[in-house]
Amino acid sequence: MASDIVDSSNSLNRPPAAEEKSEESQNSPTNKSATPAPPKSTIWDKLPPWVSANLRSNRARKMWLRCWIASWAAFIIILPNKSLSTLGNAAFFSLLASFMIPANMPVQLFLFALSTMVVGMCLGWGLGAAAMRAALASRNQLVLKQSLLREQQSVAGLSNPDALFQADIFAGKFLDTRSTVVFGCFLGLGSFFFALIRAYAPKLIIMSVFGTVTLDIFCSYGPLFPFGEYTIVNSLLISVASYIAIGIVLITLVFPETVNHAALIGTSDLIGKLKHMVDIQQRVLDASQEDLVTGQPLANKLQAARAGILVQIQQVIASTKFIGGEFSWGKWNGDDITALHEPLMSVVSRTSALHSFAKLVGHPRFTGDSASEQPSEPSDASSSSVSNVFSGDTYLLRQLRERNNATEAQHSVRVADLLPVIEDATSDLRNACSAGLASVKTLLDGINSRRYARKGATESQQQLADLDQAIERLNICLAEFKEHKRLILVEPFQSLLQSADTTKGPMPLRSLYVAYVFAANLVVLARAILKLMETVQATAAKRKKNRLWMPGGLRALAKAIVSRGETSDQAAGEDNVPQAEEEVKKEECAYKLDPDSRPPTNALQRAASTIHSLYKWCKTPEALFTAKYVILTIVLWIPAICHRSAHFIYAEKGLWALIMAQTTLNIFASDQIFNYVARILGTFFGAVFGLLAWYIGSAKSNGSPYGSAAVMAVFLVPLTFIRLFSPPQYLPGVLLFVVTYALIMGYSWIDGHLPVVGNPGIGWPIAWKRFVQVMIGCAASFIFMMLPPKSGRKAVRLRNSATITSLSFLYRDIVAAWISSEETSLTEKRISPAHSVEWIPGFRDRLLAVAAQLQAVKVQTMIAKWEGSIRGAWPGDEYMKMANVQTEMISSLALLGGALSQVDSHMRLSFLQYTRVVNPNFIADVMATFSLVSQALRTGEPFPQALRQNLFDRLHYHGNVGHRSLATGGDVTHEALHRDHLNAIMQYEYMFYATAVSAVFQMLDGLNELREIATRLCGEVPLQGFARWKDEYDRAHVLA
Repeated sequence: MASDIVDSSNSLNRPPAAEEKSEESQNSPTNKSATPAPPKSTIWDKLPPWVSANLRSNRARKMWLRCWIASWAAFIIILPNKSLSTLGNAAFFSLLASFMIPANMPVQLFLFALSTMVVGMCLGWGLGAAAMRAALASRNQLVLKQSLLREQQSVAGLSNPDALFQADIFAGKFLDTRSTVVFGCFLGLGSFFFALIRAYAPKLIIMSVFGTVTLDIFCSYGPLFPFGEYTIVNSLLISVASYIAIGIVLITLVFPETVNHAALIGTSDLIGKLKHMVDIQQRVLDASQEDLVTGQPLANKLQAARAGILVQIQQVIASTKFIGGEFSWGKWNGDDITALHEPLMSVVSRTSALHSFAKLVGHPRFTGDSASEQPSEPSDASSSSVSNVFSGDTYLLRQLRERNNATEAQHSVRVADLLPVIEDATSDLRNACSAGLASVKTLLDGINSRRYARKGATESQQQLADLDQAIERLNICLAEFKEHKRLILVEPFQSLLQSADTTKGPMPLRSLYVAYVFAANLVVLARAILKLMETVQATAAKRKKNRLWMPGGLRALAKAIVSRGETSDQAAGEDNVPQAEEEVKKEECAYKLDPDSRPPTNALQRAASTIHSLYKWCKTPEALFTAKYVILTIVLWIPAICHRSAHFIYAEKGLWALIMAQTTLNIFASDQIFNYVARILGTFFGAVFGLLAWYIGSAKSNGSPYGSAAVMAVFLVPLTFIRLFSPPQYLPGVLLFVVTYALIMGYSWIDGHLPVVGNPGIGWPIAWKRFVQVMIGCAASFIFMMLPPKSGRKAVRLRNSATITSLSFLYRDIVAAWISSEETSLTEKRISPAHSVEWIPGFRDRLLAVAAQLQAVKVQTMIAKWEGSIRGAWPGDEYMKMANVQTEMISSLALLGGALSQVDSHMRLSFLQYTRVVNPNFIADVMATFSLVSQALRTGEPFPQALRQNLFDRLHYHGNVGHRSLATGGDVTHEALHRDHLNAIMQYEYMFYATAVSAVFQMLDGLNELREIATRLCGEVPLQGFARWKDEYDRAHVLA
C-alpha cells in the first residue's frame, strides 16, 4: 500500500521532459512550414531522461530538497547520546524509514502510507506478544525456577551481575523446548498470514514485510528470555515515530502540497500529452509512407507517445483514489477532479486510436514492402514455396490486391495521393482540437496555481472566457466539417463515382476508407474533447472562490488497498501483473459447467465441493509461494533457538539472513532471479557508499558527530535523488542500496556510542557481515525457489492466452451491439443496441483495463528472460511481438467502438445484410480463431495445419456466398446493392460506417499475425499435401 502511494505520488510529481515540450512547439501547425536546425547536443542529452527531466523541474527539486532534509534530520537525531539512549539499539531505523517511505507526498497520504508500516509492526508485535504469553505458560515452572536459582548463585558476588545475566540470556541458557515450539507455531502462523497478504494484496507489501520483521524479532529473541519481555520492538516504533514527526513538520512547512494539487498537475500533464498527440498528426500527414513503417523513428515516436498516455491516465486515476481522505484548500474539491475521469478516459481512448491511421498508411500492403509479409517457416517441407504463399496471403488475395493497386494508380487515388487532401480537409478541426485542449490545460493550471492568491480573478475570468471561445470554435469546426469539409475527401473520387454505372468490377475505394478512418476518428475525438471542455467549463463556472474542503468517504481508500495490478507493486519486486485470468473466469463463470460433476445439491456435496476448491487452491502459484515462505522462515529460524548457535546468531545479526530470504522469495523464478541481481548489486554499492561515507567522516575513530553529519549531508544528495526518481523497474535494487547504506552508518554509530550485547562492529565489519547475510538469505530463498520452481515464462504464455481471450470478449460485445436491433434488444437486455450509447463507457473501461494488462505483460516478458536458457533459448522476442500485436488490436477495437457509436441506426440496419464483416459465418470464423490461439497458448498443443486460414480469405469467401444467396433468393440485385452503396458514400454517417469496417480489417490483420506467432511458438501438425492442394484450388478458382 505504501509503495503504491509513494509511486503514485512520484508519478504525478515527475514533470514531462523538456525535450517533449520543445518538440511539441516545433510540431505545431503554425510552425509546420519551418525546418528548424537540429539542436546542439548538450550535457542534458547525455543523461538518462529520468535524470535530466527531474534535474530541470522546479517541483522535482523542491521535493528532492524536502526529502533530503528529512533523511538528514532522521540521522542527526541519533548523534546526541541522550537521544540515542532514548531511541535504543534500533535508532538507525529512523533513517531507514526515511528511505522506505520518503516525504514526497501530501501529509494525509504520508500518514496513511506510514500507518501501513506501523499497523504491520503492531500486528507482528501482537502476534509476538501472544506467542510469548503462550510460551511462558507452556514452560515447566519447576525447571524454570531451578535455572534461575542456578543463575543467581553463579553471579552472586560479581561486580556487574546484571550484565552477566543478560549475556547468559542471549547465550541461550534459558531455552526451553516446549516454549520454543510454541514460538515456532506462532511464527509459522504469522508468516502464513503475511505471505497471503504479499500474494493477494501487493499494495500492502510494506505492511507485510515489516509485520514479518517484527514477528521475526519476537520469535527469534523471545525464546531466549525466561520471563515476559513484551517491549523488544520498542526501539523500532520509537524510531519510526521520530521520523513521522520529522516528515509531518517538513511536509507541512517545506513546499506543502495536497493530493488535490498533485492530481490537478497530473491531469494537466496528461492533457498536455494529449495535445501533443493531436499536434503530431501534422507530421504524420506530412510524412512519406515509408516513415510510418514499423521500426522507423516517427512510428516509434507515435507508439511511445501512445504508451505514455496510457501509463499517465492509469497514474492519474490511481492517485485520485486517495483524494477523498484529505483536507484541501482551493476552488475544486476531490469530486470535481474525479468527475474529469470519464471524459478524460474517453479522450485517451480516442487519441490512442489515432495511431490506427498511421499504422494503416505504413502497412506493407500500402507501401509495397512484401518482405515483411513472408512467413519465417514453411508448413510443408515438400513444397516450401507453396507453403509460404498460403501461410501469408492466398493467391486470391494477391490477385485482388494487384487489381486494386493497378486501378488506384490509374486514377491517382493511392493512399499517398490522398494524404495532402486529408491534411487540407482536417486542418481546421485539428487546430480547434489542439486549441481546446490548450485552453483546458491553461484553465486547470490557473486554478491550481492561484489557491492562496487574493488577486487573479480577472485572469481567471479571461481563462474561462477563452475556454468558452474554444468550445464555440470547436463546435463551428465540427459543423463545418460535417457540412462541407468532409466532402473534400471525396473530390478525388468524383470522376469514378460519376462513371460508376458504366464501370464494371469493384471500384478502388480502399484509400477513401483509409481517409475516412482518420476523419471519423478525428470527429469522435473532437466530440470527446468537447465533452471534456464542457465538463471543465461547468465546474469552473460554479467554483469561483477558494474554500476549505473537508475529507469525503473512505470507502474508495479501502477499495484501493485491496485492488491488484499497479506497476508500483511490480517495482517493489512482487509478481502482480494484472490478473487477466481472473477477468476471463468472471466472464465465463455464468456459462462454464464442470464436465465431471453437476452443481452440489445437498450439504454433503457442498462440503465436498468446498474441500475440492481448497485442494485446487493448494496447487496455485500463490499457495505454493505461501508454503515455501512458511517453511523457509522456520528453517532459517531454527539456528536462532539452538543452544550452540543462539549467541552467534544474535551477535552476528543472523536475523538479516532470515529477513533477506523472506523478502527475496517471489512467486515466479524469473522475478526472483531478477531481484537477486538487483538486490545483490544494490547491497554491494550500498556497502561501498556506506564505507566511503563512514571513513571519510570518522576515519578510524568510533565516530565524529560533526564529520558524520557533514558527510551524511553530502552523500544524501545523490541517494535521495536516486530513491525518488529512479525508474520503477530498478526500485528493488535501489531500496537495498539505500538500506545497506543506512545500516552501515547507523549500526557503526550505535556500536561506538551505545553498549549492546554482541557488538556488530564499526565500518568494515558491518559492511562485510551485511553482504554475507544478504548472500546467505538469497542462497536460502534460491534453494526453496527450486522446490519446485514456478516458471515466469509459463506465466507469460498463460497471460497472453488470457489477454487474447479478453480481446475476444471485447470483439464479441461490440459485434453484438453492431448486429442488434430494437426488436432484439427488448428480448436480449444484456446487449445494448448500437444506436444506444449505454455500452460505450463500460466498453471503454474494459478496453483500457486490457491495455493496462498488456503493458504489465510486456514488463513480465522482459523479466522472464532472467530465467536463463537451460532447456533451450526462450523465444522472448516472439512473446513481446505478440503483446505488441495485441496492443495494436486494442487501438483497432477502440477505433471500431468509436466509429460504431456514431453510425446512424437506420444506415447500420439497412447495410447489415450486406456487410461482409458481420456475416454470421465470418463472425464464427473470427471467434474460432480467437479461441484456437488462446487454447493453444493455454495448453501448449500444436495447431492443425488445415485450420491455418487467412481471415481475409474467409471474409471474401463468405461475402461472395452471401451476396450470391441474396441475389438469387430475393428481390435485391447486385446492381441495386451497388447503387445504394454509391449513393451512401456521400453521406456523413457513411464515414463512420466505413471506418468501422476498416477497423475490423485492421483487427483481422493483427489476429492473423497472432495466429502465425502462436504457430511458431506451439508448432503445427501437418496435413500432407494440404498446402499444395490449397494453392491449386485457389488458382483454379481465379477471379473472372
